[in-house]
Amino acid sequence: MLDLLYYIYFCVYLPVLLARGKWHRGFGQRFGFFSRELEAALSAGENIWVHAVSVGEVSLLDGIIKGLKAKYPGSRIVLSVTTTTGHELALKRYGTAVRVIWSPLDLSWVVKIFVRTIRPKAYIVAETELWPNLFSCLAGQGVPIVIVNGRISDEAYPRYRMARWFLRTTVLQASCLCVQSKLDAERFIALGADPRRVSIVGNLKFDIVLPGSVMSGLEERRLFGLQGAQQIFVAASTHPGEEQAVCEAFALLKPAFPELRLVIVPRHPQRAGEVEGVVGRCRMQGVLLTALKGALLGKNDVLIVDAVGHLIDLYRIADIVFIGKSLGLPRRGGQNPIEPAAFGKPVVVGPHMENFRDVMRAFREAGAVVEIARADQLAGAVKDVLSQPQRRAGLGARARAVVDQNRGAAERTLNAINL
Repeated sequence: MLDLLYYIYFCVYLPVLLARGKWHRGFGQRFGFFSRELEAALSAGENIWVHAVSVGEVSLLDGIIKGLKAKYPGSRIVLSVTTTTGHELALKRYGTAVRVIWSPLDLSWVVKIFVRTIRPKAYIVAETELWPNLFSCLAGQGVPIVIVNGRISDEAYPRYRMARWFLRTTVLQASCLCVQSKLDAERFIALGADPRRVSIVGNLKFDIVLPGSVMSGLEERRLFGLQGAQQIFVAASTHPGEEQAVCEAFALLKPAFPELRLVIVPRHPQRAGEVEGVVGRCRMQGVLLTALKGALLGKNDVLIVDAVGHLIDLYRIADIVFIGKSLGLPRRGGQNPIEPAAFGKPVVVGPHMENFRDVMRAFREAGAVVEIARADQLAGAVKDVLSQPQRRAGLGARARAVVDQNRGAAERTLNAINL
């Protein structure tokens, strides 16, 4: 019955996949079509299967993957990823140290092929990726299922509650649930999780490892078409509608800050052309990072990052950061504010940060974040921070302190995982 529902959904969704360019090279692997070389590689030795959906989860699981490699040196890490951007980042980050594959579609015959091919010692998945057929197949083979950084958002919880009769068996099949907070623990237990298997370990996002740069600050700025004296306003992980708000804010800021430069990093790089159009309609010139080729940005230029893997480098050199998906235009829930905070940068967010409920509580209590209620308040908030160097430094220092004080979830998670 479940497979029939998936087939119907897939047939309906197929035109959307094609229209959005999500039918990518390697998509056949999601149906269980492995090359002979890959099958041979996976069969040679013991595997721990780790799953990440996209860029965020690939970054989130970095500490866990490194910890697993240290804790179980005889096991290979097989990392399955769903999105093209996540897959690209995983290959760039891990190279040959981790075997990166595409994630399976949750069809019973597909997941059987994956489990038979990988023969995992354990399956480790981030947050709330509950796949009934996959979990059932893994449990039937006696493979431990571990949920790490488990959370159920305020927005999603009512839907999960309505489907708890369906999800109960799936949640029960998890042998270990490492969740972010007491509320998340209560929600998983309400859905059917065994309380004895639930551990509150904190948020893995606080355990971010900040990579160093092999370049000087000036060299790194030049990579993005920037010069040393310029202030940098980074709009990170933006969604449709937010680029318009950011450009309008930038236009208002330019008279007071002539050396300010705007860098927009859309959450989905394939939207770069769309973002370029938005910038043009705001009477500015959009410049794609892949087309920059060593040139410097002019005062009327806006850099649009159309490739993955650059956000951390931009956080390192930014003067102020706006976090996308927080204005609710139309997407809401927020993106990760912890990464720029870890670099000691002042962070501005919109009113919709529901996906980071506990994180935002910690930042608010410390006075380490600037919140705006509407898009038209963005320019004023950025101006207020940039025009007061002491306030800017204080916001950044408090933000970094919040991150440092909340580290340790990765170690607690690894201690809870016993394979």
